[in-house]
Amino acid sequence: MEMIDLKRTSTETESIDSNETHDKSMDSNGTHDESMDSNREIELLDLNRNMVLNDYQNAIIKNKKLFIKGDIKASREYIFDNQKEDASAICKMFYEENKRVISILKRTKVGMDGLMIEIAKNMATHPDNDFCLLMENIFFITGMSNKSWEDDMKDKIPTCFKENVYHHGKLQGLKSKISNIKNAIIIIDEIDTGDKEDQKLHSILKDSNVLDIKYMENNNIRFIFVSATMINELRNLYRWGDKHHVYHMTIPDTYIGHNEFLELGIIQEFYPIEDDTSADKWVQEDIIQKYDNDFRVHIVRTDEKNKDFIHNACIRKGIDFKNHTSCEKIEHEDLTLIFDNIVNHVVIAVKGFYRRANLIPNEWKKKIGATHEKYVRKFDTNVQVQGLPGRMTGYWKDDIMNGHKTGPHRTSIQAINQYETFYKDPFTTMKYSTASSSKNLFVNPKNIKNIEDTFPTTSKYIPIVVDGLNENDEIFTLTKKKDKIFWILTKIKNNPTYDKLHDFILNPNVNCLQISTPKSKNSYKKYITDIVNVCSNDTPFTIDLDETKKDKCNWQMFIDDKLFRLCFVLWTNGEIVY
Repeated sequence: MEMIDLKRTSTETESIDSNETHDKSMDSNGTHDESMDSNREIELLDLNRNMVLNDYQNAIIKNKKLFIKGDIKASREYIFDNQKEDASAICKMFYEENKRVISILKRTKVGMDGLMIEIAKNMATHPDNDFCLLMENIFFITGMSNKSWEDDMKDKIPTCFKENVYHHGKLQGLKSKISNIKNAIIIIDEIDTGDKEDQKLHSILKDSNVLDIKYMENNNIRFIFVSATMINELRNLYRWGDKHHVYHMTIPDTYIGHNEFLELGIIQEFYPIEDDTSADKWVQEDIIQKYDNDFRVHIVRTDEKNKDFIHNACIRKGIDFKNHTSCEKIEHEDLTLIFDNIVNHVVIAVKGFYRRANLIPNEWKKKIGATHEKYVRKFDTNVQVQGLPGRMTGYWKDDIMNGHKTGPHRTSIQAINQYETFYKDPFTTMKYSTASSSKNLFVNPKNIKNIEDTFPTTSKYIPIVVDGLNENDEIFTLTKKKDKIFWILTKIKNNPTYDKLHDFILNPNVNCLQISTPKSKNSYKKYITDIVNVCSNDTPFTIDLDETKKDKCNWQMFIDDKLFRLCFVLWTNGEIVY
């Protein structure tokens, strides 16, 4: 499909096709007639609106037909009311405010596809010609290496948008379409995958010149970022200031998620399944005792090393066993046969499947009994949230509240509690365990041209001086950093004056950059005398902090072994953590 750029952000309307327009927009005196250009642009936009609306209506009809025929992937409504309301609010925000990025924070399986489609439809049919986008300039992409995401999206989306859907493996084809583009919106689903600096997604966006605030503003480029677990991304985007906004997707009453699963006892703690005893325990307690003759499909995430323990436990208990991995993949048609013909308990052992963006239809959820995420001693909150318990969330709350039995869905309860804290307030002080880092993301302001890295004035704080020590205190003789930190925490614990400092030091998202004892005259002045003076004047302060350290909350402590006191210097990366 040919790309057409309409530069409606300029005071002069540009020709869309200079050769063709040159012939058609000359008056009888051979003078360029700008009104003809304008009329042609309006006509194209009107045609664009009609095509998008026609394809949108056809998609509604197709979905309804499939739903009536019992297709498990079809939904009762093509786009639900809450999705329409959210799409309207998001488009209005773009229209009325100078936002370049809106991040949509959502729950797992809350219906993001429908919201993305509705946003695209609204942007491509907007009545204001200066805001309306051509359908060719609306993109749906992801950094996930997940072809099923692309296939499912293309299967659902109105035909007019299908050519602009790209998963990680197809992103190279996006480059020519967005290079130096004007009047466009790029929707990135599951933004917290594949979004590191110099990964393919970043490289393509950078090479296309769209990661430049001035370019975005001058050429009307906007982004939408989407995920249920974008904690690191949001903490970088926070630093974009008023160019960025976080939008919480509306959650209808019919939705059930992790928090309700916890409250109902449906989510329970996972444990290692790595021998015959533990495999027998899971099969006996979570399947046979829980469901007896109410035959269900049960899903366990495992690996090559331990799957045989589960398989053998199933054999001993007379339960069917299926392997579902990239090497032994159960195709959709065969999965349909399994779910449509349950005459005995079936355990499906998975590796790699049923993670983020993978759909388990509601009709299948009702036939699933127990699930068990693979146990790890050091869990990643994002992985646990997006795994099997996340796949079981969705719009079937009424069934569960009316007595339908499901679960236990085993995962780390600590991970789920961390996620719930994050979802309620993404910028609050919290422990959030994830292997991914907030460093080196392409949304970091250092990767965006012409953007002011917006640290609030509270990023640096008035230094804290802890007096009242004596020369015999152990802090002056300890050599190991961890011992010094333990001593400090013990010293200031239960002292209201230092409550915030105590919590800051304990915060897992905060680094200790250094603990040192200045010895030379110059260093003593710099790290003790100057800090004490600044503290006395109630002046925010930081010292010796390299720019590369400013994307992480941190603290430094300097030990005064002459006047027996401790001097603390604190820094945050824009998060409200102190």
